[in-house]
Amino acid sequence: MSKHFCCCIPVRAAVFFFSLLSLLVAGATAAFAWFILYEIDNDKVVGDFNFGSVNNTGKIAFIVTGAVFTLAALISLFGFVGAVFRKRRLVKSYSFFTWIIFLLSCAATGFFFYALYSGKNIFNGCQFTDSDGTVHECKLSLPTWQKVVATAAAVVTLFIQLYIAIVIGRYVEQLYDEHDEHSLGSYKLAKNVGASNSTYEPTYYPPTAQDSHQGLLNQGHSYPYTDSAHAFGSHA
Repeated sequence: MSKHFCCCIPVRAAVFFFSLLSLLVAGATAAFAWFILYEIDNDKVVGDFNFGSVNNTGKIAFIVTGAVFTLAALISLFGFVGAVFRKRRLVKSYSFFTWIIFLLSCAATGFFFYALYSGKNIFNGCQFTDSDGTVHECKLSLPTWQKVVATAAAVVTLFIQLYIAIVIGRYVEQLYDEHDEHSLGSYKLAKNVGASNSTYEPTYYPPTAQDSHQGLLNQGHSYPYTDSAHAFGSHA
């Protein structure tokens, strides 16, 4: 029986949609991270921001981000193909790495909260100059209401990711249930076919005409009713 989420939507459709969406988002994020890393390595200046001022800690952060989202895009591709062709192993791999990405997202959200509320420069030595020529450190300085909005958005995003991971897990269970039902049905069919064949399989084979008359035609063996004394009507 097909599983659903949001009351009526099949989980297969959910996996198809989520994997496609995550493939696009993760791919775009990975591309952006690698682009920023390229800008840092080449000491590019874009607008008021000098990427050459980013230290090794910042570079490592972008490398990790690019690698994680590249992996997420690849796994999302597995999930998309698995949803289209109903491949259990691909969808199971997608489900497993979805949970891994969820845990990494939790860690990244914690780092974001630290940068949001600590008011510290998350990348030591990172600075940028605004249009007025003022030098600023790379830190988040937001008013309270923006911090509240950012916190709510981050928490809601985590809950959505958690729900998506659960839905994908439901589809994995459905695929395994369908496989078990199919295997059980094939076993029953094979058993019934075998039973019907054994019912109609002949266990008695009539002798050939030669075998049935062998006693009458074989002169080397005596047959009691061939004697005239035992013949029918001899004592009539």
